[in-house]
Amino acid sequence: MPTNVPTQNNHRVALFFPEQSRDDFDRLEELTANGLRAARSALEGLQDLSIQNDRGLFADLVKLRTVLERRRLLSDQFRNTAASLLLRLEHIELSDNDTAGLDQIIRDLNDAHNLSHRVCDLLSAEQDVGWHRGIRR
Repeated sequence: MPTNVPTQNNHRVALFFPEQSRDDFDRLEELTANGLRAARSALEGLQDLSIQNDRGLFADLVKLRTVLERRRLLSDQFRNTAASLLLRLEHIELSDNDTAGLDQIIRDLNDAHNLSHRVCDLLSAEQDVGWHRGIRR
């Protein structure tokens, strides 16, 4: 029986696993953070526009700022405010140089609104499936 093992004859085994794609349910926090970022971007763009003459739009802007300060993307208040802003922004008349900025604001706000609905849908689905499986009745 040899007492020392030669080290020049060793080798290493490396296992490579294919990258597994994560579904939306695994990314709830990331989706919520992305929605908050999009809503904040829309808010910054809205603050750059001259909308103080439109009282309804300005009131929605104040509500959006309040909701984002509390970081509450998944609330009905956020979704109602975002939907109201989107409806108002479709009918707003701006100068030509503000139109490109308005398109980006609408895209960001629409993304945030959709992400809010998506995350709430996933959470609701989890709760319903748990109920049907007898978890937390």
